[in-house]
Amino acid sequence: MLFRLYAPADFGIWAAIQAAAVTAGSLLSFRFDLGLVIERDSAAASNLFFAIICVVCAAALVLGFLLVFSLGSLRQFGVGPLPAALGWGWLALVGLGVACQAWLMREGAFAQISTGAVVNAIVANLVQLGGALSGDGVWLVIGSVVGQAAATLFYARSVRRSAGAPLRPANMRAMIAALASNSRFLQFSLPFTVLSLLRERAPIFVAGAFGTAAQVGLYSQAWRLTHLPSAFTSAALRPVFFHRAATEGLAAQGPAIDRIMRWLLVVSSPWMALLVFGGETLFAIVLGPRWQGVGGLSAILVLPASLFMMTNWMDRLLDSIGRQDLNLKLEAVAAISSVGCLWAVLASGRSLPEAVALQSVALTLGYLAVLWICYGAADWPTAGLVKSFAVAAVLGAAVFAVLAVLARFLEPVAVIALGVLLAGMISAFALLMARRELR
Repeated sequence: MLFRLYAPADFGIWAAIQAAAVTAGSLLSFRFDLGLVIERDSAAASNLFFAIICVVCAAALVLGFLLVFSLGSLRQFGVGPLPAALGWGWLALVGLGVACQAWLMREGAFAQISTGAVVNAIVANLVQLGGALSGDGVWLVIGSVVGQAAATLFYARSVRRSAGAPLRPANMRAMIAALASNSRFLQFSLPFTVLSLLRERAPIFVAGAFGTAAQVGLYSQAWRLTHLPSAFTSAALRPVFFHRAATEGLAAQGPAIDRIMRWLLVVSSPWMALLVFGGETLFAIVLGPRWQGVGGLSAILVLPASLFMMTNWMDRLLDSIGRQDLNLKLEAVAAISSVGCLWAVLASGRSLPEAVALQSVALTLGYLAVLWICYGAADWPTAGLVKSFAVAAVLGAAVFAVLAVLARFLEPVAVIALGVLLAGMISAFALLMARRELR
């Protein structure tokens, strides 16, 4: 519904502010939050938690002062005081939310983490829907800020009410010592996060440098829609396996990882086939005619997006065994190659779909390398993973062939409707089987 109420240009501006706010907000903790998850001593964890809160607040204030002095320059790019202030509030809330989520992850409170994400989405969408009546695209940003505020307040309340609520630190020296003992996360995980955010967010600014706000909107929403499943898998799997790997060891997670990979591939393959076959028709029906072009970009991005769904939580598994250096190297290659490909093609004067196609190739190769190297680092056998890829490829090809046959006899809309039904049935059956197997 939001896609029909707001124009692609509105989403383009929202995407740029979101990219800046989420990027900066995720870095405010300097990734000390990762050390909080694996800290088993309650007193040390409490000291580290309050130290992280102080670091986040101090960094947010510094960025606020820099923002005030940069308002003149921002106006040249069409960013006024209101969007700038909203962006600053958004990044500060993201930083505080990251700290609270780390404590909840340490406590194993995964239900609260997931509930907070749902609260964020519901509140943001309700505000954005109401704001659409004004006809001003700034309500996309306002809704996101209000949603993040609701989620952060929920996380803070959950931390306060948790069974092992953090104790007030004895003094500043104890907090500084807690930060010093976790300096490896500053050394390795902070650069890794910078590169990860560069891979995910920098393409928005690259596309904006060579195209219009509407093109940025199309690209950003194609990326967002194809990567939506990875947000759910990340929220569900990342905290659980980080906690389990930290407490039980990484080697013990191998059989469960194999089963999860198999079902993720089976669930995603029919939808990949559907998007490649008729993405433009599908999104024209769902989003409306002014979003023409998003289906083609989605079809290009769907393969790396599906692989990202299987790799975006593996960095935490490597963190648990102290292999932040491996995370950093893998992310550096993926970020530089994918963003570099996008920039190089656009700078040469070629079209956005051509640039996205080369970016997708780089991302696909990068994610496959991540899977292979992570399996090797954890000493997990790869035979099951290769078999799962083969099964998913056969299933996706079969769905594509069925749609091609149906297209000879039916109208495009009917073919897409039957494709959605077929993909939905396959996914539902696979999820039921996965639930039974993973219990």
